[in-house]
Amino acid sequence: MGQRRAWTQVDLLLVASAVACVEVFVFTGLVNGFDRAFRLGGGIGVTPPALLQTHLVRVIEGLALMLLAVLVTRKIPRLRAAAAVTALTLVSVHAAILRPGFYLERRDAVLFVSLLAVIAVGIGVVLRMRDASKAALAAAAEDRARRDERLDMARELHDVVAHHVTGMLVQAQAALVVGEQDRARAYEMLPGIVDGGTDALGAMRAMVRTLRDNGTSTATSDLTADLQQLVERSGLPVRSSIELTTDVRPELGRSVLRLVQEALTNTRKHAANATSVEVEVRLTASAVLLSVVDNGTARPAHSGGFGLVGMQERVHELGGRFFAGATGDGWLVTAELPLEVRA
Repeated sequence: MGQRRAWTQVDLLLVASAVACVEVFVFTGLVNGFDRAFRLGGGIGVTPPALLQTHLVRVIEGLALMLLAVLVTRKIPRLRAAAAVTALTLVSVHAAILRPGFYLERRDAVLFVSLLAVIAVGIGVVLRMRDASKAALAAAAEDRARRDERLDMARELHDVVAHHVTGMLVQAQAALVVGEQDRARAYEMLPGIVDGGTDALGAMRAMVRTLRDNGTSTATSDLTADLQQLVERSGLPVRSSIELTTDVRPELGRSVLRLVQEALTNTRKHAANATSVEVEVRLTASAVLLSVVDNGTARPAHSGGFGLVGMQERVHELGGRFFAGATGDGWLVTAELPLEVRA
């Protein structure tokens, strides 16, 4: 046997509409007699019991019917909503014509009930449009969050893996050149390539763990030590000046590390003839300032990669300022990252 289907909101509203129609018709029959209710006989002048002609019952019933019409219009599909509201309107018009004490002629009673139905439907349509607008905004926000997440993943992939792969590529190219003259020396470069591949694989695994942990493990525990290790393993003639007197928030520390890493990677890729690279990271009262400058051959700002674009996006997301461009003697990358997130 199949599983029993759970009742939905649409089902409940349709059942409530059917019950309301039956209730209005039965109540009308009790007041006027069912022969008149079926035959639309004149109810004018019929004197119902005192309890049944109280205006309180009529007001409560009318408000309940209007509320039901609003909910039906707002919540259920259009065709079924139109059928349900039409049924509610017809039994209400029937009751208004037959029940005594309505103080309106038949035509006026029909117009009055129809006007109430139009008002209820109008309110329901407005609420339905508002719900649709909220759903559209929520979907757009969700899509934007997915795009931002994909962009962040792509940037992390580029920043983390490209750094190690570039080092492997440079060493492999050097081994090819040296191997033509001295195979023994080229062989000595192989462990460095292996180490680079191991580092790249470790970085990939760390990034996957980071993504699975929703970013909780991406923070650096000691940013100064991480920067020093990055500089030492860059394979470049780097002079560093790192002045971080206090800890910074984890996401900011990660961004500082990635920016320096990408700047050094760009230097290795595009300024192989650089004989001096200076890395400076210091803390002010309101921001972290970093700069990476080399004396290599100046290169175009758009060299076909996504490194500079990724760095600029990362800095802007943190509310900071970024510059990358040629100097008179080489290439400069600078960034200012505020300590506090800007609203």
